[in-house]
Amino acid sequence: MLTDQEQSLLGKKLLETGVLGLDQLNRVSAVCMASGIPLPRYLIDSELVSKSKVYELLAEVYGVVYVDISSFRIDTETVRAIPPDLARRYKAIPLFKMEDALNIAMVNPTDVAAIDHLAQKSGCAIEACLGAPEDIENALNEHCGAGSSVNQILEILTKERVTPNEKKSAHGTTPKTGPASEEDGHPVIELVDLIIKQAFEEEASDIHIEPEEKLLRIRYRVDGVVHQASTPPKARESEIISRIKILANMDIAENRHPQDGRIKMAIHGKEVDMRVSSVPTLYGENLVIRILKDSQSVLDLASLGCTEEMRKTFEELIRKPYGMILETGPTGSGKTTTLYAALSLLNSVDRNIVTIEDPIEYKLPLLRQIQVNPKAGMTFANALRSILRQDPDIIMVGEIRDAETAQIAIQSALTGHLVFSTLHTNTAAGAVTRLADMKVEPFLISSSVIGVISQRLVRRICEKCKKPAEPPEWMSRAFHLPAKSIPKIFRGKGCRHCHNTGYKGRIGIFEMLRITEEIQKKILANASSSEIEKAARQSGQPGIQDDALAKIAAGLTTPEEVVKAIDWGTNG
Repeated sequence: MLTDQEQSLLGKKLLETGVLGLDQLNRVSAVCMASGIPLPRYLIDSELVSKSKVYELLAEVYGVVYVDISSFRIDTETVRAIPPDLARRYKAIPLFKMEDALNIAMVNPTDVAAIDHLAQKSGCAIEACLGAPEDIENALNEHCGAGSSVNQILEILTKERVTPNEKKSAHGTTPKTGPASEEDGHPVIELVDLIIKQAFEEEASDIHIEPEEKLLRIRYRVDGVVHQASTPPKARESEIISRIKILANMDIAENRHPQDGRIKMAIHGKEVDMRVSSVPTLYGENLVIRILKDSQSVLDLASLGCTEEMRKTFEELIRKPYGMILETGPTGSGKTTTLYAALSLLNSVDRNIVTIEDPIEYKLPLLRQIQVNPKAGMTFANALRSILRQDPDIIMVGEIRDAETAQIAIQSALTGHLVFSTLHTNTAAGAVTRLADMKVEPFLISSSVIGVISQRLVRRICEKCKKPAEPPEWMSRAFHLPAKSIPKIFRGKGCRHCHNTGYKGRIGIFEMLRITEEIQKKILANASSSEIEKAARQSGQPGIQDDALAKIAAGLTTPEEVVKAIDWGTNG
């Protein structure tokens, strides 16, 4: 953070060089003072001044040189000249070394105490220059994050000799040698910890440990897409899998049957919960680690991608004293996240909220959260019966999977409870027919269900490299639209911020089906889902395709992402 004096000196530089006029600078300074946004950040984000110009002038204020790290090739060996924890503490990244002088880019190159500390640790004279904070953060993640440490340990493991008891069996798998000891297995223990930390740093939702005939593949699911992370030596497969199973309190001697476990680990000072699943495959045990969210990860409805109109409608529904609200969509479409965004709005000391989940993906204070455990007789239906005697105001059932759960949930909604749940259907209207398939009477559905949301998740275009682009020729045909109605589109060019994918994060595409009197009549008449959809469109309720096109036009996602997520033959 710049001091008031430094911001004032930067302002003078902007005037002296003619980059800004006096009136313009006064307006900008007033906005920065009112919002608390640093002057350099505001100038760059508002595109009033180029990033390079801002930092060149700021470097003159500091009396140092500015280096554009984003285009600078940094040597890994040079980075190791200072400990990673100090590099992160002082937001400093070594650039190059000449004899006993180490050139370091820093966010604050005038921090004398930091420079002295770095000089002491590196044994070099420090020459500090200025780097942009976001560029230094990206460089630290690349060179000082868990990913760089993983590569170092993999080098060690690859060079180590394979001992006789680690030779492969005839069918290509590595025999179980048991968990590594602290003496010879420490690199493996550290490797597993770093693989998990790297996944956390990359905001992955899942870690896949996949044995193949000649290698052990590690993949992360980031923004819904699985990508390669690392490839440990096949000879270390049994030790790596055993280490994960030990952390998850699973039976390391059992490799013929599926198992489930949980891991709790502190990462960067934050306690992280993970769910582990193992299944035997042709070449060994396949493990998937799901990284669960906490209360701080719960987003509000606007952040999820809800339009202002839909957010108001949704909030009206969830404020009702009783009734059922359903979330529909395929696995991994963000249904639970949306329901938790609603629960976080309702969560208060004057309401008793109870949830039944499998698994518990978010942890919120005040909520009574119940984990389904079929082996212990704790099914959705049994748990739902029990919590009705716990005086709940609001109930969330993780998923309606069978007729018994559906019947109890419907009765709960009719007897004064607000009930949230999810169904695996492709459309919002399909939720009505799915309940009917579960032998729920039409009059019970029409009386209890007050709203249904259908949603999908698509990747969001990276804001750092987003540029206007020409719509592809196939859009008109795929979206069933005349060419003149095709919206403008944007694409991400690819940058370090998004790992050159052009996407960063995900956003929801939604459809809200309000159960109006006309739709209630359709339900009572056993109407098909297409007839219910038609009635919703006639009453002015937009479809999921309308929301998708609006998000393409707003530059939030791309046509390619949308066509992967939505069937345009439904009501497009």
